Formats: sequence, structure tokens, C-alpha cells
Amino acid sequence: MKKIVEWFGGSVIKDLLGGLDNLFTSKEEKIKAENVIKQILIEKELELQKMQTDIIIAEAKGNWLQRSWRPILMLAFGFIVIYVKFIAPLFNLRIPELENEFWNLLQLGIGGYVIGRTGEKMMKDYVQKK
Repeated sequence: MKKIVEWFGGSVIKDLLGGLDNLFTSKEEKIKAENVIKQILIEKELELQKMQTDIIIAEAKGNWLQRSWRPILMLAFGFIVIYVKFIAPLFNLRIPELENEFWNLLQLGIGGYVIGRTGEKMMKDYVQKK
């Protein structure tokens, strides 16, 4: 998700704004078009954040498994890493090869877990203030 936002927020916006030079002759027209594009992107980012918040709220209202799947998954990932890097070499156990996909999934999981926990804490504070 972060990579998508970075790609869209980075290269696509630069390409769009760079292309405005070819579309408009006056500086005022260009600035007005840039502002319209930036406003649209801000609105879409806010919509994305609201959707993410709604998902976190729905999970928080669910049963124990719905609320706990992220921590359980991250504990499993943590055990795999500890086994491969520490336990297996220490006791001369078989060390499974972890493909790049595992490490990519772990990075994605950590990012999602951090965002999810932050969202949960924010929503808990928001609900308590109401």
C-alpha cells in the first residue's frame, strides 16, 4: 500500500504537473490547474484514510479472532525469523530457505500491523472523547 501511495504521490503527480506546462500558456492557468489536481488528490487520500479507518473499526467490533489476527500473524513471523537466525544455527537444526517473498510479506505485515495498531489507538481515543 505504501509503495502504491508513494508511486502515485510521487511519479504520477510529477508527470501530471510537468505535463501542465504543455497544456497552458499562462502561468495563472497552470497554477489554477495544479491547485485543482492537488485538491483532487488530497480528497482521494482522505477517502482512502477513511476507508482504512472504517475497516479497523469493523475489526475492533468483531470477535476475538478478528481483533487478534494481526498480532498472531506477527508472532508467527517473529518465531520464524528467530528460528532461522538464532535457534536453528545454535542447535545445528535444519535451516529452511526463506524466499524473497517471505521477507516482502514480512515487511508488508509489519507496515500493516503498525498502521493498524496506530489506527486502533486513534479510534479508541476518538471514541472515548465523544
